[in-house]
Amino acid sequence: MTIWNDYLLAEPGWLWLLLLVPLVLILGYREGTRSWITYPTLRVLGTLGWKPKDRPSRLAPLIVPLALIPTIIALARPQEARTRTSRVASGIDIVITLDVSESMSAPDFYETGGAMRRAVRRIDAAKQIITAFIEGRPDDRMGIVSFAARPYTVSPITLDHEILKTSLSEADLVRSRTEGGTAIGSALAAAGQRLDELRHSGEEDDERIKSKSKIIVLVTDGASNSGELSPIEAAGLVADLGIKVYTVAIGTPSGRIAGFNAGREFDPETLQEIARLTDGDYYRALDYSELREAFQSINELEKTEIKQNTWLVRKELYPWFLAPSVLIVLSFLVFSALNPPAMP
Repeated sequence: MTIWNDYLLAEPGWLWLLLLVPLVLILGYREGTRSWITYPTLRVLGTLGWKPKDRPSRLAPLIVPLALIPTIIALARPQEARTRTSRVASGIDIVITLDVSESMSAPDFYETGGAMRRAVRRIDAAKQIITAFIEGRPDDRMGIVSFAARPYTVSPITLDHEILKTSLSEADLVRSRTEGGTAIGSALAAAGQRLDELRHSGEEDDERIKSKSKIIVLVTDGASNSGELSPIEAAGLVADLGIKVYTVAIGTPSGRIAGFNAGREFDPETLQEIARLTDGDYYRALDYSELREAFQSINELEKTEIKQNTWLVRKELYPWFLAPSVLIVLSFLVFSALNPPAMP
């Protein structure tokens, strides 16, 4: 029986005894049969009435009900109930590998819906969808590696997703001519190295989350044209580490930047081979809808297993009710000892 949100009675049936308390009180103060005695003198009249010494006997009928009420409540076993929850997540370690080369500035993405359609850069569309992906996986450790002609660590692998989202929002395109290019192989190798480092850093023993698997999500709009390591060689290396790679080709074939077609550099065959070698999947995202669906598909394929155990902790409170009963009885006994009844 629950009496408040955090309190309950384990044996509420005992409360029926409270109905006897008024009866005991009535019987205690009920007058008995009157006696008539003939006294030879009027001196005895001086002993009639309620004297101070008679107080214990007058209080006796009240003491029993007062002691019974908390005793009966104690028999009902009041308890404080607290819920405790243990949550263990077998999550996924994820590195988002994002292309930040000049071609990602092509404004060929449009969000559907609304009265107006505004052109959005590929990089901005990718950031928006990736942010939603991060928010939907609170139990996964994630990191971000951006790349152009070489890879950059935007955020280390972490459970602090607020830092992750902030770092992602601050990632910008690489516009330097010396840094221009698309080094997919180097980016995959860097992302694989970040994931492999977890194995040797002791973070695998994190109490909040135990890694179930490791994946790389590669988002790019072009063919690899930089770096010392080819994409296929890098895919073989990360496959040996047991890491899956999901490749997402972003951008429309008609996307243009400063007068040249950014879509012609696209290399779907290489991205498909990377996914095949690592037991991942390949996605082609021509617009917002397809990009969102690609990440939703990855979200469905890589499920985080969460085990939650809930138990109820009960604390017995009956001593707090027995104590007043004992105190009432002891107080009455002391009072009676200090006020003995008058002798006839």
